[in-house]
Amino acid sequence: MNTRFLSTLLGAVVVTALFMIWATAQLEAPTGAANTGFAQARAMETLARILGPEVPHMAGSSENIAIKDRIVAELTAAGYTPEIQSTAQCAPPETRPGCTYVENIIAVKRGSSSGKAILATAHYDSVPAGPGVADDLSGTAVMLELAKTMAKRTTKNDIIFLITDGEEMGLRGALAFARAHPLFKQVGIVVNVEARGASGPSMMFETGKGSAKLMELFARTVPNPRANSLTYEVYQLLPNDTDFSVYRKAANLSGFNFAFSNSASLYHSRNDNLRNLDRDTLQHHGDNAFAIVAALADTDLATLKSDGDASYFDLHGLTLLIWPAALNVPIAALSLIAILGLIVVHRSAFSAAAVAWSALAIVASGVTLYAAGWLLSFPLGIWPGVHPLDHPAPWPARIALASAGIAVSLLVATLVAGRVEMRALLLSGWLLLAALALTVAITVTGAAYPLMWPVATVAAIGWIETLATRGKTLTATAATGFVLAAFFWLTYLLFLELVLGFHLSQYKILVLFSFVLALTPLVVWSFAAREARWSLIAVTATVAVAAFIASQTPAYAPNHPRGQNLTYYDDGAGAPRWLVDFTGPPDQSYVKAMGFPAIPAPYLYAGLFPDEGRSKPATDLKLEQSRLVIDQVMAQDKFKVLRGTIKGARGALQLGLAAKGQSGIQSIRIAGQDLAGKWRLDQADPLVVRLTGFGTHEVPIEITFDPAKDPKLILIERSALPEAPEAQALTAARSTGAAPVHNGDSAVVIRQYGLNALGLQITPKH
Repeated sequence: MNTRFLSTLLGAVVVTALFMIWATAQLEAPTGAANTGFAQARAMETLARILGPEVPHMAGSSENIAIKDRIVAELTAAGYTPEIQSTAQCAPPETRPGCTYVENIIAVKRGSSSGKAILATAHYDSVPAGPGVADDLSGTAVMLELAKTMAKRTTKNDIIFLITDGEEMGLRGALAFARAHPLFKQVGIVVNVEARGASGPSMMFETGKGSAKLMELFARTVPNPRANSLTYEVYQLLPNDTDFSVYRKAANLSGFNFAFSNSASLYHSRNDNLRNLDRDTLQHHGDNAFAIVAALADTDLATLKSDGDASYFDLHGLTLLIWPAALNVPIAALSLIAILGLIVVHRSAFSAAAVAWSALAIVASGVTLYAAGWLLSFPLGIWPGVHPLDHPAPWPARIALASAGIAVSLLVATLVAGRVEMRALLLSGWLLLAALALTVAITVTGAAYPLMWPVATVAAIGWIETLATRGKTLTATAATGFVLAAFFWLTYLLFLELVLGFHLSQYKILVLFSFVLALTPLVVWSFAAREARWSLIAVTATVAVAAFIASQTPAYAPNHPRGQNLTYYDDGAGAPRWLVDFTGPPDQSYVKAMGFPAIPAPYLYAGLFPDEGRSKPATDLKLEQSRLVIDQVMAQDKFKVLRGTIKGARGALQLGLAAKGQSGIQSIRIAGQDLAGKWRLDQADPLVVRLTGFGTHEVPIEITFDPAKDPKLILIERSALPEAPEAQALTAARSTGAAPVHNGDSAVVIRQYGLNALGLQITPKH
């Protein structure tokens, strides 16, 4: 028995297990309260008070108005004089057209100086599907507790507490504040608290340009820092936005954007409720906001401006390692040069055959790793409908992927052992990683550190060991490199669960490339053919067993629900029907029991947009229709201009205006704002304009069109599902492992209007 080989393999398994456990702890919020003055129990009481009934409260709904009034009462009781910014805010013309009527809540804590102010902000509206406890009444509760605490203190800087409305409808409340409120000009820095789940640590994931001094303040202020510049760089590449994005783009503002993102299957669902909000997460969220705002309150904000950015990562919340991002390229370049120097010193190990086998080992590592991930994507992702960012039972899949990484190292080592010396294999692999580190440092510098620091450490230890042993061995260097690769990349294997599901395991597993390149030289150094063969069989069996267990785990549970929405659909073109939609694979037992077809059929939503769904006939509920009333017609050259109002009939979660592409409509204005210019209306694609937050208020509208083309305008109203017996029976049959998401259960009524005919209903005015 070769004890050196077995010790090496056992060491690799232990290191892998320890760092995976460490990484799992990184995905959880710290327990207990820090000494910031924030108490989650008190915040939960505030949250429950402002929420009232646990029901959805989208912008413009009576429920949201009631929550607004309760927030105002909390601020008034704390000694503030809240202001309500009420306005219709439309999207920028270059984005998806739509408008929302918002009611932002603003309260100001005056400081002793006349400098710039701190904007501390969250939003209070929800999506139609759920009560929005985590997203974002948790942030609202944090802001209210912070406002109460700051009301009792003397501060240098003004603090503007802004609780926005209409965030879920396109960041409209933030847009209204940035575009129209005079206080926005006083803002010098932003602290935003958000959520994309119901648990996990409160991560600081966005700062802005010139982050060096901001991150220095963050590092010395926040008691349990969770932040890394890799997350920030990845976030910049994604199409996601928060209210913070509006302020950053409008005035180049920087600051601190906090969010938690575990339990993502509860996000935007009926189950985003008080019971499911993790209390440790709320405590961490509040500690972050309290600590950073308290520090900013007495800091000269001008001193936080910097031309340089920081790179950083935290060590399980214990501390934040931070350095100037400008150092990344020099460090990566010097590390590459140092490893090239080691190759020169150890050139005796680099015969032509050794170089060829080393190159083959590197290529084989990448190809085999991808192939293993692709094969595992089938059992691990057997249920593509499982929420891609929130698997209900991830551990078997995690074990399968990590074990596959070890198996690939064993396989590649078996291929090249005896053909290449460990030193050549080690330095060849780390030379490639050094080149990758330099490339990333140049192109996406904040993301370089998981490659850069292991490479730099391997280069330093390699030279120390080379000098100490006179070039005889690099065993300590190899062991150090493997530990560092495992530390960084096993952590990111687990972190990838927040952005990639297990059905994409062929991509997830590629983060273990450095892990495999670092482990393989150690296996070659200790190689014993018999032990390696049996070890490969054992590790492969572990992968297979873990994958099988993963394939048998339940896909859905009440706290990991399947998305399932029910819609009453009446487009006026045929008889009303029920539509059932699922996130991912359908619940076939529900489909069969409720009489829906097993296979979805294609249809044109609103007669314009291709879609498919499972539908069945519905009793005509004779729902009241939205009204489009024209009170003025004017001539404008060869065009006509209609002015009037739109009014929802049933509370209108969402009103929609739709038209065919190139219909002859020249412009649409809502509440005096251009919504869809000619450049958009001239496109071949159908147009849809979404109006939210208006409830049953009359919405001013102006439409300019070419009467020669006789364009048709389609009016869509989405409202809450009525409490009809048929609807109640269909929703009651939904399993406990399913929940409405995003738009939730709703009723959609669609009607078409000819604009020429509308213009004939009144006496034209010129």
